[in-house]
Amino acid sequence: QKKEEAAIHEKCMELLTFMGLEKKADLLAKNLSYGEQRRLEIARALASEPQLLLLDEPAAGMNSTEKVELTEMIRKIRDAGITILLVEHDMKLVMRVTDRIAVLNFGKMIALDEPEAIQNNPEVIAAYLGGGINA
Repeated sequence: QKKEEAAIHEKCMELLTFMGLEKKADLLAKNLSYGEQRRLEIARALASEPQLLLLDEPAAGMNSTEKVELTEMIRKIRDAGITILLVEHDMKLVMRVTDRIAVLNFGKMIALDEPEAIQNNPEVIAAYLGGGINA
């Protein structure tokens, strides 16, 4: 049992280090900043060793510094070989971390492409910058 507990502790510390939280390991989650709490949530999800990680609005409520840190964390997770499905409205973040983007408008997929192509897609521009397209 001691070996198992030691292995669990080691795994937890590896995840905290991966997420940049190793210096906060002895703090209660409620005493972390908002951005740190979000990174801790992601570390908890990574503990299950997923092949696919769904992040739903991970940048919601974050300040610009926290968003930069989140961007780096998402890249690290992707570079570790974990596929990420990101649902996010912060387009700066989306453009910085994605390889492919699916754009939905009223539940209908209107585009699926690389970030540069999405930025220049007339249907996407119309839907999100010009009043929307009714499905």
